[in-house]
Amino acid sequence: MNKKIQPQQSIFIGVSWPYANGNIHVGHLAGQYVVCDIFARYHRLRGNSVLMVSGSDSHGAPVIFAAEEQGIEPAELAKKSHELIEKIYDTLGLLYENYTTTGTENHKVVSQNIFLVLNELGFLTIKKTRQYYDPKMERFLPDRYIRGTCPHCGATNARGDECPECGTMLDPEELIDPYSTLSDAKPEIRETEHFYLDLSKVQGELSEWLQDKTHWRKWVREFTLGWLKGGLKPRAVTRDFSYGVPVPVKGWEHKVLYVWVEAVVGYLSAAIEWAHNQNDPAKWEEFWKNPDCRHYYFIAGGNVPFHTIIWPAEIIGYNKKFSDDHLWETCKLPGETKRAPLNLPYDVPANNILTYRGKKMSKGDKVGITLETLLDRYHPDVIRYFFARYAPESQDREFIWKDFIDANNNELVANIGNFINRVLTFINRRFEGIVPEGSLDPDVRDQIIQAFHDVQTHLEKTEFVKATEAVLALGHFANKHFDSEKPWETVKTDQARAGHSLYNSVQLVETLRTLLKPFLPFTADTLTHLLNLSEKPDQNHELATAGHVSDTTDRWMYNEIPSGHRLRKPAVLFEKLEYTEDLEREDNPGPQTIAAAFDNQLQRLSGHTSSNDLIQATERSSQKAPHGNLSFNHLHENISIGKIIKISPHPSKPSLNVAEVDAGGTQRLTIVCGAPNIKTGDIVPVALPGAKVKTPEGTSKIKETDIHGVKSQGMLCSQYELGIGEDHS
Repeated sequence: MNKKIQPQQSIFIGVSWPYANGNIHVGHLAGQYVVCDIFARYHRLRGNSVLMVSGSDSHGAPVIFAAEEQGIEPAELAKKSHELIEKIYDTLGLLYENYTTTGTENHKVVSQNIFLVLNELGFLTIKKTRQYYDPKMERFLPDRYIRGTCPHCGATNARGDECPECGTMLDPEELIDPYSTLSDAKPEIRETEHFYLDLSKVQGELSEWLQDKTHWRKWVREFTLGWLKGGLKPRAVTRDFSYGVPVPVKGWEHKVLYVWVEAVVGYLSAAIEWAHNQNDPAKWEEFWKNPDCRHYYFIAGGNVPFHTIIWPAEIIGYNKKFSDDHLWETCKLPGETKRAPLNLPYDVPANNILTYRGKKMSKGDKVGITLETLLDRYHPDVIRYFFARYAPESQDREFIWKDFIDANNNELVANIGNFINRVLTFINRRFEGIVPEGSLDPDVRDQIIQAFHDVQTHLEKTEFVKATEAVLALGHFANKHFDSEKPWETVKTDQARAGHSLYNSVQLVETLRTLLKPFLPFTADTLTHLLNLSEKPDQNHELATAGHVSDTTDRWMYNEIPSGHRLRKPAVLFEKLEYTEDLEREDNPGPQTIAAAFDNQLQRLSGHTSSNDLIQATERSSQKAPHGNLSFNHLHENISIGKIIKISPHPSKPSLNVAEVDAGGTQRLTIVCGAPNIKTGDIVPVALPGAKVKTPEGTSKIKETDIHGVKSQGMLCSQYELGIGEDHS
């Protein structure tokens, strides 16, 4: 069943850079960090040439302000955070060819090189601009440290760069009733000066480049096309900070490059650093100037425009240098030898958001579950499996402990682990641990071939949920095959037949071992030991131990475990986990906990309703309206309980939903919302027109609002945002 030798592919993988303002949380795993490793491990096993890079983002406002809170310098916090992140990655088995930081001299040189070329070619312009200033903190405010009301949907938690509710990209001056998150002072508008990247100059080339990107995830492509449809505007590329990559222009030393423009350059600078570490300074060009090398960017959903618009725009503009003799000679990158353009992204397999009690997990907002919590309780492979199996590829997904426990107990334990343990234990007991005589049955052969094909196909399309389903499908077949053969019975009357069926079962175990390597590397290593295999360490082991990969053998295939081969004493691969009362309480919080979660939501729905009001109201509602016969009583003035009757995507804004809501009696409302995971039949709190919205400056009222061409008649919270699951009472 050995395959023909496949031509080696070059695969570049860029993984978004976590801010070095603390450790990462489980939302990061759901977004990008587990699936990128699965993808890279698979391609290395195929014998492909892989370069996966990333690093800790040492710059930016989150690092600066977190350091100030701790009373230390930003560079010190960045170093500590980087070490924490590296430790977590190592524990989870995440393998990079180079994981670095944006604090290196190399990154500074490459970032400034990109800036100077774009400036020389006329893609950058200087503009006087009005920017918010916190008079109490005596500093200009970064976009994300300005909050206010979204002018498009009315959400009061909009940031200066984006509204998390409707997904609209914003400029700080667009916010209604803006306020500083750093103090109680009212921010002032002051004049400052910045460099801007004129995205309109590359809009045509970006549009042309996107034409054949039909293999992208639908929502990623539609989101990007929506940006282009609205017309690209200049965006600032510098900031009023003293910490970061300095602007390499005389007189601008007091400003730094904007972190989102600078951080994406890290994909290139990390590749250049890797080449230097390999003692081959030009080696990075094999990945960046080979047109056959495919570039994949694994990111979280909120970072899509930076990787599908801004970073490609930087590359398109920078590539003009190769037709300019002066710039080619004076602005060479470290190790650069080939006068050829840099590659644009082939795919940007962004994941959506993993929410926790309806809110996006965030280090800055201290929302979510720490990785330390998970790693203290559970095996790294169980964590890896969950975040591949429940990857939010097409829509936001709520983190629920029962899902985590069930993924382990019902799939790893009951399916894969159960089959492997039964086979190895039976051979140990009845055949003295030696693989019995047999030959591969046609149906088993077909299933093995199909499993390799299916998992490979889905991994190459970055469909990780479907890839795990394909592995599970082979596990289901293997269990069914074992049960139908009944070796525990046939061994008593026909040992040869029992041996033959167990030979086939061992081949299925070996197939599962190989298929699991990208997903569960520690478990695959344990299984290699139990099967007593002395295979040559594969490419991922070579990278982990030697720091590079030289083996181009395609190891993504079935290899027979021959009759007569001695196995080691079996051991349990996966332990069953308990869904404890504590975990159940976290999944199903009581009224007090629900009310605490709702308080945050009510800041944009009503300025007066309190937790106690909500508890009393929900108790009254549940007394009057048993499950399935809901009474739409008002919780507060112009705030009601409603039911979603119909959901459809927004006709011009795919990231939004248009919900038809039964708000009681004959009243029907059309509400545009960005609430995650809502579905027909959900019970939702609804803010009707007239409901008061609390803002730092006072209160205003909800009114009918035109949101991208659809009239929205109120606001709603999903049951997932409130953390109440299916129990609407």
